[in-house]
Amino acid sequence: MPNTHKYAWLRGLPNQLTLFRIAVIPLLLILFPWGINSLNIFCAALFAIAALTDFADGFIARQFKMESKLGGLIDPIADKLLTTAGLVLLTGTNLVWSWLAGILLCREIALSGFRLLAQQQGLSIPVNWLGKAKTFFLDVAIPCLMVKKPLFGFPFWEVGMVSIWIGLVLSIVSAWVYIKGFLQQADL
Repeated sequence: MPNTHKYAWLRGLPNQLTLFRIAVIPLLLILFPWGINSLNIFCAALFAIAALTDFADGFIARQFKMESKLGGLIDPIADKLLTTAGLVLLTGTNLVWSWLAGILLCREIALSGFRLLAQQQGLSIPVNWLGKAKTFFLDVAIPCLMVKKPLFGFPFWEVGMVSIWIGLVLSIVSAWVYIKGFLQQADL
């Protein structure tokens, strides 16, 4: 068990990282639609950094036993807000089809509803690896699509398109697995 006094400075870091994810959203929503290449690259980098904080805050909270009710509540909300903002920006600038973004967003809303139902019934249906993989691929796709073109020889657009399609498939499959698990346990 880590010495908690030695790591006291870390105590609020997981929630601060989560709040950072939420705080960058207005900046992305204001800057990206301008369509200026350097701003798009900045927004893509900012989105990528914010997405990385999702992995960092959870790791720090678990590693140093700093999980909190507040963190458990706002972390998934911050993830959904960041992804939603990214998809709205990509759709609004015609970089992603609205039907694709719509499926991804409807999945998130539907699963949030199922999670509430599960919670009301005292059920615990853990997040599966498919959902984590979906998040990873969307977190790769969105900033790559924001960059739009090759940069330093890296094919951002192509990587973004492959990643968003993988994310879409994983989104549908992971939703099915989650809903199936819920229905097997639920008292409806």
